[in-house]
Amino acid sequence: MLHFPGGSTPRAPRASRTLSSKSTRSVAALLAVPLLAVSAAACGDGGSDGKPPSVSGSWGRTPKIDKGEGDPPSALKTKVLRSGKGQKVRKGDVISAYYVGQLWNGKEFDSSWKRKAPDTFQIGTGKVIKGWDEALVGRKLGSRVEIVAPPDKAYGEKGRPPSIPGNSTLVFVVDLKKITPGAIDGKPVDKPQNPELPKVSTTVRKDKAPSVRMPKGREEGPDRLVSETIIKGDGKKAVDEKSTILAHFTAKSWKGGQQLDDTWAQGGAPQRIPVARIAGWKEGLKGATAGSRVVISVPESSFPKQQRKQVEGGVVFSVDIVEVE
Repeated sequence: MLHFPGGSTPRAPRASRTLSSKSTRSVAALLAVPLLAVSAAACGDGGSDGKPPSVSGSWGRTPKIDKGEGDPPSALKTKVLRSGKGQKVRKGDVISAYYVGQLWNGKEFDSSWKRKAPDTFQIGTGKVIKGWDEALVGRKLGSRVEIVAPPDKAYGEKGRPPSIPGNSTLVFVVDLKKITPGAIDGKPVDKPQNPELPKVSTTVRKDKAPSVRMPKGREEGPDRLVSETIIKGDGKKAVDEKSTILAHFTAKSWKGGQQLDDTWAQGGAPQRIPVARIAGWKEGLKGATAGSRVVISVPESSFPKQQRKQVEGGVVFSVDIVEVE
């Protein structure tokens, strides 16, 4: 995987490395993660130690979370602070949510509200910390949920230094916004693929990137940007240079066919990516709609100078556009 300036942060439970000039990865993986509702529900209430922090603020707005009192609880604690009226989250769903995370002592380590955008993550499948998987399945969209995750339901003895020390109990407040498609739903284009580009499969899977068959004997791609839509979606909104998309992508180097990136392997959820942040995307994806798969060959010269040694010969992207914002 390539690692670029901006890198991953403790937001994600796994390393997230993309071909962007800034980090585009959602916290989804950190956790990959409420005005007290009358019908507050509790989960994993074992242990009498510790009092979960009080939370104030309305759904959809940054909550204020007090620090914990006494010793942190030894078991997972979940409280529905606001019960939504939307559909229930099921195991395997890809969820869009706002959240804030802090240590038991009140020190905040992450906030999607501060990034001014929700994060996307797959729930119930081991792609996020256990505390999130166990606390959020079965909750309704529109809910605000407080999660107190002991070390064995978070990052254990190792933690995620420097922001999350080992053996930390973590406190999250999560606003469940919506369930997003986990894969594109367009139809394969009925014409031969461009021979200048690698052969990319039109099979769509939620858990695996399409195959990208690089041409034998070629160590360098076209000296100009080349793109082609091989699956066409019917989304109403088209990508422009200012668009942010929810997308999965895989990337390979023309030189040696080296795998450079693969979002499917990073946690199961598509990523929220401004197209202007990755070389060639704002040109190569222009006009494409949600539900589409676009293959883009980006020449080495299009990348910032500090990245060119890592992308010799150019890069081929296969991009699945799940949503266009």
